[in-house]
Amino acid sequence: MRGRQSNFIFTFCLLILVLLLASTGNPATIAECLVCHGDKSLTTTDSTGKEISLFVDHSVFAKSIHQNLGCDGCHQGVLAEPHATPPGPVNCGSCHQEEASLYQAGFHGQKKLEGTANAPDCKDCHSYHRIRKADDPDADTYRGNQPKMCAKCHSSPVTVRKYQMPIPAPYQEYMESVHGISLKEGNDGVAVCSDCHKSHDLKPPSDPASLTYRTNIPSTCGQCHPSELEEYSKDAHGSAVREGVADAPVCTDCHTEHAIKTSGDKTSSTFTANLSKVTCTRCHSQERIDKKYGLVSERITTYLDSYHTAGSVAGDTTTASCASCHTSHNIRPPDDPLSSISQINLPQTCGKCHKGAGANFSKGSIHILPSTKKDIGVYWVRRLYLGVILLTIGLMLAHNAIVMIKYVRDRYREAKSGNVVRFNLVEIMWHFLLMVSFTTLVITGFAFRYPDFWWSSWMTHSPTAFAARVVAHRVAGVIFIGLFIYSFLHAGLTKRGRGQILSKIPVISDVRNVVQNMLWSLGFSSREPMYDRYHYAEKAEYWALMWGGLVMILTGLPLWFENSFLAYFPRWLLDVCKAIHFYEACLATLAILVWHFFYMIFDPETYPVNFLFLTGTMTEEEYLKRHPLDYQKMIARGELAGEEYEEPIIETEVEEDQEKKEDL
Repeated sequence: MRGRQSNFIFTFCLLILVLLLASTGNPATIAECLVCHGDKSLTTTDSTGKEISLFVDHSVFAKSIHQNLGCDGCHQGVLAEPHATPPGPVNCGSCHQEEASLYQAGFHGQKKLEGTANAPDCKDCHSYHRIRKADDPDADTYRGNQPKMCAKCHSSPVTVRKYQMPIPAPYQEYMESVHGISLKEGNDGVAVCSDCHKSHDLKPPSDPASLTYRTNIPSTCGQCHPSELEEYSKDAHGSAVREGVADAPVCTDCHTEHAIKTSGDKTSSTFTANLSKVTCTRCHSQERIDKKYGLVSERITTYLDSYHTAGSVAGDTTTASCASCHTSHNIRPPDDPLSSISQINLPQTCGKCHKGAGANFSKGSIHILPSTKKDIGVYWVRRLYLGVILLTIGLMLAHNAIVMIKYVRDRYREAKSGNVVRFNLVEIMWHFLLMVSFTTLVITGFAFRYPDFWWSSWMTHSPTAFAARVVAHRVAGVIFIGLFIYSFLHAGLTKRGRGQILSKIPVISDVRNVVQNMLWSLGFSSREPMYDRYHYAEKAEYWALMWGGLVMILTGLPLWFENSFLAYFPRWLLDVCKAIHFYEACLATLAILVWHFFYMIFDPETYPVNFLFLTGTMTEEEYLKRHPLDYQKMIARGELAGEEYEEPIIETEVEEDQEKKEDL
């Protein structure tokens, strides 16, 4: 009996010992792990020294689909006692073999294997402890949340720049698209990221296995748009894609990729006005494509010259566009009986807008090209009228030119016969060089800013032409600077120069003359303004030239010697110089066209041209009329005889009124 008791005690103690020993290897429970990991301040650092939180929110994990697995379900080998060494990485593939296999074959998985640290893995899309089912609206992978989830990487400016992603803001474009708007309205069935790119095995567009590979795009879009896919697969574009034509358009060429909008949206690529001007034009206005595939050229050009285009530009959404006649997804050649533009179907096609359209609508060309004999009637009308126009207008121009020559000749003789010296030879040459240099600077300067315009393309069409433009601009700039230096020296060192400057200084009488000139011009006063050597318009123009020229020189030199300037000054100051240089050039050019040309050409007193810039002289009669105050001074100084002008030069308004009464 005593032996049996001893055996029982021994067995019991051995069992307790085994249980105790076994307990040291038991997996830890969630409660035990939360003793430490429930502390929000618990952190560690990774290999780069970055601090990582080890806090686990139990309220979040309790709603996860992994809540029943416990901690050791993912963190293998985690024991009850505190672990001295961190557990190994979580391997989602131990349970999700199929998804892991797809991920490793996909673009993200491949980048991860290549060592790209930021390449997304399971936790980046599914999170850590709040993993939920894909049909749970709170899940990141829920259809309604996918765009925002993917945007964490694909709309991050830092990530986009670092990895040179081809589309910088797909999330923003998608959310403004017809798909994104529908998603915001609560339609979870609308296309989201995974529908076009897949989930785990997504591949780049360059991979033939990718849903976004060019030839796969129609079938990808066809998942939601089967009727459009059926039509497209049989039309000219879809057939060309199947035959391997690389230039044949697919869905994204017309609708874009992420920014797809309804055809009623004015910013949409399929909006009526945009179809013919932008979307279809990308292919059908390219000479390379037309020649390569034997397409009829200038189709877009002839449409843009038609009534239909005028209506669409005016905002009429009912005006016919390319799609109105050729359809959108069932485009066929004219010789196809099923084509909307075949001779049989044209009356019906045109009848959609032109009610009662009959067989006559199909007799003749739709895209008329007057320069070819294809449209024989329009061709000969064009040739006949071009000849009549050239002959008629040419004779008119010749007649007017002959008449104008007479007036120009008389005006030149009158100016040349003048004995009042307004400008000497040096001043005439100074003005001529200023005119040449300023004109050269304007033309070559604006050619740099607007290189594609018809008037500037000849200076920018080749590296040689562009280099010549640069040389011409700088040579003209040097001449311009030299003229300014001479002007300052002439004004300071010569008696005539000082006299010229003093006579150009604005005075109070200039203000009175402005008012008087306006009153006289409007008929509110019968007395003309009385001007000295230079009237207010000439003074304003001179000082505008001096100020504007100085600004152009001070801002132009930093642009010329950019590297030297940036060695001492910040980049933003150079940008300010560029802006000032451009806008001052605009101001100066417009001032010359509007102000200077008026007084040189269009002023009734000097029309058709003021030859003062060429002769430098004026007749006494003209000088008396335009500068009466200085005329009196010249007589007083003995520079003019003035014998023929003994009557008072300045008449009062009372005297003028008395003369008018006597005349009546």
